[in-house]
Amino acid sequence: MVDLASFCWAIWKTRNDICFDRKRVRSPTEVVCTLSSFLLYWAGLQTIKQAALHFHPQEAPAEDIGMVLLQ
Repeated sequence: MVDLASFCWAIWKTRNDICFDRKRVRSPTEVVCTLSSFLLYWAGLQTIKQAALHFHPQEAPAEDIGMVLLQ
């Protein structure tokens, strides 16, 4: 699901860059690079979430959907 979301986000961001910022896309690999950067960023966020849940497991219910508040 994350792969699909990052793919859609990369295409949407590229579309917005073309429409609003008048950016020219020279190659489809630009979209792939954007997609890769989103996946790496979101993987890092997932790692942070897992670390937070490790230190505060009692604060995360079993049905946790990924919202973690750090104090």
